[in-house]
Amino acid sequence: MDTSAPSPRVNGELMGRFIGKKVLLVGKNEGTDGSTMTVRTPDEKTVTVQLAAGSPAPATAYVEFEGIVDGAGAMTETSHVDFGDNFDMYTYNELTKEANGRSQALFM
Repeated sequence: MDTSAPSPRVNGELMGRFIGKKVLLVGKNEGTDGSTMTVRTPDEKTVTVQLAAGSPAPATAYVEFEGIVDGAGAMTETSHVDFGDNFDMYTYNELTKEANGRSQALFM
């Protein structure tokens, strides 16, 4: 893991600020169609994730993706971590807003 340039945590609303950049995005699996997964972000936005070629599809309801933001509402996965089937999206969204707001220096 490269810790020299940590990936910022984003929600659906913040993705537009990071186009072309590597980020971490948590979402609830809303369905998979081939190599594309639709997820619902903690702030209730819909994001389309292009899954990494050759990587196993996420196996749980909640997933953290690391990847490159292609545009508002779209990203390409480089890796993912299954977060299980029970995850507090509200609290995670509050953390995401804080990490990109007044407490940003603590997270970057």
